[in-house]
Amino acid sequence: MEHIIRTASESDVLGINEVSKYLGYAELSSSESLSKLQELLNSAQDQVYVAESDGRILGWLHLFYARRLASENFFEIGGLVVSPEARGKGIGKALVKYAQKKNKGDIRVRCNELRKDTHEFYEAIGFGVNKVQRVFLKNG
Repeated sequence: MEHIIRTASESDVLGINEVSKYLGYAELSSSESLSKLQELLNSAQDQVYVAESDGRILGWLHLFYARRLASENFFEIGGLVVSPEARGKGIGKALVKYAQKKNKGDIRVRCNELRKDTHEFYEAIGFGVNKVQRVFLKNG
């Protein structure tokens, strides 16, 4: 499958929204998606990349710069999704490689413990387990 990887633009919002439904979260309206995308595109700490083929978005990756007070700063993948029909064709790997090329430094990713296929994907492209942790949430 021929594709290009590039920085996302506002005009990609419908394609990004379409692919995002495969993450399993509640679907956002087009205006909510556009607002979130605009916020990320205007941030100096965030990047969004898309994989495109024949004008259609096949996948996207959100990368952000995480600053830490007591440890080294790093980049973190905030989200990566590829449409089901494009999976297994190197799209996810290409998105990660593009992000690595554009951003020098360590890249981390957090995965839900239940998503074993995701763990296998990241391990297959060179990521190693750094630590296992729990994420706590206090609603407010």
